[in-house]
Amino acid sequence: MSRLFRAVSSLALAGLLTHCATSSGAGGPAADAAGGLRFAWPDGLTVKVSSTSTTTEDGQPPEHSGLDYQLRLEGQGEERKLITEQLTPTGGGASPAEGPPPSLPTIILGPKGELRRVEGIEQVVQEMVQEAESQGIPKEQQEQITGLVRDAMERAARSQWELLVGKWSGLALKPGESVERKSQTTVPLFGSMAATREKVSLKERVPCTEGAAEKRCVRLVLESTLDPEGLDRSMAELLRQLKATMKANMGLPDQAIPEMTVMKLRVDSTLEFIVEPETLVPHLQRTVTSSHVELQEAEGERKSFESQSEHLDRFTPVAR
Repeated sequence: MSRLFRAVSSLALAGLLTHCATSSGAGGPAADAAGGLRFAWPDGLTVKVSSTSTTTEDGQPPEHSGLDYQLRLEGQGEERKLITEQLTPTGGGASPAEGPPPSLPTIILGPKGELRRVEGIEQVVQEMVQEAESQGIPKEQQEQITGLVRDAMERAARSQWELLVGKWSGLALKPGESVERKSQTTVPLFGSMAATREKVSLKERVPCTEGAAEKRCVRLVLESTLDPEGLDRSMAELLRQLKATMKANMGLPDQAIPEMTVMKLRVDSTLEFIVEPETLVPHLQRTVTSSHVELQEAEGERKSFESQSEHLDRFTPVAR
């Protein structure tokens, strides 16, 4: 199932599974010229993205990965397509013998950048089904695997939209101001969703690129921690996701999966975004995340999972 796992790997490399997702929305009226945040990507905008990640798990040596790809806005009017294409792993990606990475979903946007729907997931899922059938994987396990892929790709696409548009468009902030709101994030290593509280601050006007003289961009900082009010639900969701993954990867029946309890759960994240406020054309995103999970099995064994990561996306507009 190399292609299937490369599909999930490509999503992770692109930073689409590890960032915050599904916020309550920016809301509020459009801000003034000093901090106006609104979606107005020019028709036909193409942006090259260089994405790199450094992750340390459980005290092991850090692992480095990367992905170059392109974002393209296509169409006009009521619906436009945000297409992710030309994915190229960097820094130890897949070998040429494995073929190109699988395609990623297309995000359909409304005229103001609102998310309408996600397209292209079923095509990838059907390719996974065909490969699973050719390898003789049991039908039930096929359904579990493809279900995980379908869910991961849907959430990844929505997270990508949140990070580029949804968390920022309409946000009314001046330099030095901040807003607090509830959201969700993905728990590293486990892939489950957890409720968070986040604070978004607009720091100052900055150059869009290093060495530029004109300060056309703003620097936004989003700080996220788990929401204590949703902690029990987040722990339950982690166990549900863990059991689903074990069933899909190993074909285990429910009775063979050990009973576990989440004893501790922590996910802290800081995201820095340099963006043109009048259009939300991106230039840089840097996310630093630290997580800690402790699981205890019914017979008393406790396992600890630590993860620290830094993810950097550099955006270079090439057509406007």
